[in-house]
Amino acid sequence: MSPETVPQGGGPDLEGLARRAVTGDGRALEELCRNLQDLVYRLALRFCSDPEAAADATQEILILVITHLAEFEGRSKLTTWVYTIASRHLLRTVRGPVEVSVAGPEPFADWIDRNLAPEPFTHHDEAEYRLLAGEVRLACTYGMLLALSRPLRLAYLLGDLIGLADVDGAQALEISPAAFRQRLARARGVMRGIIADRCGLIRAEHPCRCDRQIDSSIAYGILDPRRPVFSILPGAHAPIPADTLAEAARELDLACAIAEGYRSGPRFRAPDRVWQALQQACPALTG
Repeated sequence: MSPETVPQGGGPDLEGLARRAVTGDGRALEELCRNLQDLVYRLALRFCSDPEAAADATQEILILVITHLAEFEGRSKLTTWVYTIASRHLLRTVRGPVEVSVAGPEPFADWIDRNLAPEPFTHHDEAEYRLLAGEVRLACTYGMLLALSRPLRLAYLLGDLIGLADVDGAQALEISPAAFRQRLARARGVMRGIIADRCGLIRAEHPCRCDRQIDSSIAYGILDPRRPVFSILPGAHAPIPADTLAEAARELDLACAIAEGYRSGPRFRAPDRVWQALQQACPALTG
């Protein structure tokens, strides 16, 4: 697997930026926050599946990072420390309507099975068809994450999608490495149960296709063709067809395969309003 990680080697020295920022270097603080905001936003978006709530959480998490930066002692990577702050904050957030709407893995999988159309959606032109199919793909795969309990969801996000090692994931969730491995194993088991014999994105022989869920998604108000949720986000791109997810297809473990599917998706960026609100909240940022 190829986890999502901060660029190494030629990437930014986040620890060095943090040390300089603590001494009052505003430009170092700005560069640090700009390097962190997209990582935090992607975690928050996957956690709550709501772009607006994810933007709010990202702003709040970055403010916490800034105000507690002097407490970073360098015992771990800066990103692990940031994920600790982010995880702690996300676990405390109020459940939004999108998260509340997913009642658990069994009801989620049952809804998919009951609402699978016999034929692909054909009521729109090619461009709109691709947009709607992409929206369904993201709404469904992010919905799978919401089927996990919050502790299991964070373990899966940190372990399989972001790619933290057991020790780092455990530190981010403030649990033991053994407990982190246990949560990750349980999360993978839930994901396998949802995907098994169902998701055509991961296995070509499985029956469910994104375009066959468009009608039901519109009917239930999950998808509004006039107001796409994910396709308008910074960093969005056209969905990758199932037959091009070569790495996912090679994975024997369904939980690892869907993790590849997530990583092949858009690398969303934090919207501009996050940075604007952060500048207002923290005048030390040079802007």
